[in-house]
Amino acid sequence: MAEASQRELRAGLVEEEEAVPRSFYKDELKTMCSVGWPMLVSFFCRFGMASEDSAFVGHISSASSRMLSMGSSAMSSGLLAQVSATAVAYGFLANTDGSTGYGPKEYLAAAGLADMATNILIIPPLAFNMSLNALVSQAMGSGQKKMAGTWLQMSMLWLTVSYLPVLISFFFVSPILKLLGFDEELCHLAGTYAKFNVFWPIPNGWYQCMRFYFQAQGITRPAMYNNIIFLMVNALLNWIFVFGGPFKAWCGWHGFGFIGAAISLSCSRSMQPLFYWLYMWVWRKAHVDTWPALSERTFFKREHVKAFMAMSVPQIGTLIFQAIVGQATTLLIAKLGDVAISASAATSAATLVLTGGLSPTLSMVSGMRVGYYLGKGQPMRASRVAALALGLGAGVTGVISILVLPFASAIIAVVTDDPSVQVPAVSIMPAVLVNLLASIVVSIATQGIITSQGRTKTVTFLSLGFELPLSVGSTAVLVFAFKADLLTVYWAQAAVSLLEALVVIIILQRSDWAAFARDAQQRQGAQQSETNEDAAEGDRQEVQASEISMQAAGQTSKNAESSPESKTDTPPSVAGG
Repeated sequence: MAEASQRELRAGLVEEEEAVPRSFYKDELKTMCSVGWPMLVSFFCRFGMASEDSAFVGHISSASSRMLSMGSSAMSSGLLAQVSATAVAYGFLANTDGSTGYGPKEYLAAAGLADMATNILIIPPLAFNMSLNALVSQAMGSGQKKMAGTWLQMSMLWLTVSYLPVLISFFFVSPILKLLGFDEELCHLAGTYAKFNVFWPIPNGWYQCMRFYFQAQGITRPAMYNNIIFLMVNALLNWIFVFGGPFKAWCGWHGFGFIGAAISLSCSRSMQPLFYWLYMWVWRKAHVDTWPALSERTFFKREHVKAFMAMSVPQIGTLIFQAIVGQATTLLIAKLGDVAISASAATSAATLVLTGGLSPTLSMVSGMRVGYYLGKGQPMRASRVAALALGLGAGVTGVISILVLPFASAIIAVVTDDPSVQVPAVSIMPAVLVNLLASIVVSIATQGIITSQGRTKTVTFLSLGFELPLSVGSTAVLVFAFKADLLTVYWAQAAVSLLEALVVIIILQRSDWAAFARDAQQRQGAQQSETNEDAAEGDRQEVQASEISMQAAGQTSKNAESSPESKTDTPPSVAGG
């Protein structure tokens, strides 16, 4: 059985070379890089938009630029007055305190709390676009290109439906934060800020769906250009909505102040998918080859919905557990004191290049390429791509870590100039880099490779049964039971990440790649299509054989009629008839 399974792995489910040529790795590496670097730029731009909001909020120095300052401008009787009146009517500015006394510290804290709450709330529906990289790449590999559009249609439909109840909770961020024990004034500011973020989650989710749909087809540069443009657009909108922009000099309008940052983010993240859709669908028509007509309602077919839910629903738990792990770890580290949390935040900012862009990029690229070969029915190449992706992720992260470590003091000095924070931040940098190296390997394996294999339940189990108890549990024991210092806590986290990396590598080594390739082709309907084609070919051959038989019979009958013997032997009754 083992030999037969190994032969099947070598042969694949379609005609495949006996051995993967050396040029395969070189060509695949080029493909990964050409597809991946625009995605990396896109991720940086997306994170940059949120950073811009914080930067503008952090420069609000007086109440003169607060959200209610618009009422004192010369435009109070114009369009802005109508807009503000409409906003008041819908309750966005209900119970807003017009008093002074807030500064950058309060605004940054409130914006941070609002972002923390809203980011947790929007996580579950995002599971419905997390599987698109695997599903669309499998569809392209299997040759069932229209299935790529079917997966996108289902993703956008279920994401929208699941977001509707979530957005209602944005209006209750203030009481939620009060229940968690935060300062009442900060909760009030954060609740107001969160209300103005209610507009962007659904358009932002659509944009992610469209981006994942095209990037799984290898089309990544349009999204990169779009993100670069809107990084600048968001900065411009922040300048206008927070401080008034040119209108401050033209007509004395000082902007919306604090809530202007939320308004600018809602505007930019709502316009971004619109412009992307106009270019990719209306102008370029890049979707035509992979888009089934909506009238066909392929997104409602039972087998498609079942396959989509099997891939997507388990990831809701994965995303929730990962969010819990991240927030719980932060709160536990905060128990070590202000210096500990400041040092942790400083190292996080210094290593953003690894956590913010490289990890999700490598995870998605690996998932796309593995999914493509599984859909194509080439399990051996899929396994080789998986190994290549893991090696690439570990190698790039390792090289960056080696370059960063000798300059840790200088890098931390860029983030903060407080010596009391710099010393512990530099001391934990080696543990942070080891943790990041292992975490990127885990991310590539789980979010990329194992997800493309169709084993999203395994990924959820690893989050629930491994990360949650070991990562959070070990940190809690060290903090509360052993009163450990910050350095010990970070080395413990690095050890847990290394252990999890070892576990996922063992899981991949024991994978039945041939079985996953069969599942991928069945999920995309490739096997059914091949069966139908074989049946049609068989019918054609039967028809041709029947026609040949009929022609042969007709020719025999004709020869018999013209033969003298046949005329002699013809019965009289038939001849006379």
